[in-house]
Amino acid sequence: MTEHRIRIIQPRLRDGDIAGNLAMTLKTIRASAGQADLLVFPETCISGFPRPDNVAQLAEPLDGPSATALREAARQAGVAVAIGLAEADQGRRFNAGLLIDTDGQVLLHYRKTMLYDSDQGVFEAGERWPTCEWRGLRLGMLICFDIEFAAPARALGAQGVDLIVLMDGMMHPHGHIHRHAVPVRAMDNQCYIAMANRVGPGDSYAFSGGSQFADPFGQTLARIAGDAEGLLDVRLDPLAPGRARAQYRG
Repeated sequence: MTEHRIRIIQPRLRDGDIAGNLAMTLKTIRASAGQADLLVFPETCISGFPRPDNVAQLAEPLDGPSATALREAARQAGVAVAIGLAEADQGRRFNAGLLIDTDGQVLLHYRKTMLYDSDQGVFEAGERWPTCEWRGLRLGMLICFDIEFAAPARALGAQGVDLIVLMDGMMHPHGHIHRHAVPVRAMDNQCYIAMANRVGPGDSYAFSGGSQFADPFGQTLARIAGDAEGLLDVRLDPLAPGRARAQYRG
């Protein structure tokens, strides 16, 4: 089976700047045509971190202008895109993630289940951990604080996921928590985890970067050291999860 090319994006974002964040994201998608099969972006990549006083202006429905532009960009570039955004749904708001396929269709829609302090009073919690089939792999999503608890990753592992995309928004001085948690969750569930974090200052936090890629044996195969903007190009062996499961489950 052919290896899958994954590009993890570690950008600077501006909280509340939909136009600027979206422009950066679309430019990155276009530039990745022919270079990657899947792009992974951070948590709330389009809006940045909303607050209780501005989430109504920043959250968009899944058929809104930002998601529509992302779907068209993915289709034109011929790459799949996993990205976090603030979702509006009939007066309710969620910290959400989408997986958009190369034909511009949404394959997976996830709502963050474990809400951090910055989510409180801003978003409602999701209640399920959906998965989808992508290029012969079973794929699931988590968002930031989710990775600090065993249950969300285990809910995906019980469904046989080969890859978890983790859209992150981890801040200083806590970056070490996810640096350690990602390979542990990968080993727990014998799957890959591709984590994309943001860097630079936001309205309330400075973000720690450290985007990384861990394999089903609990090894961190690649990581962006420090907190500079960057790209991390990695390759996923689709047979590795099966090898890990044979080793761990007998």
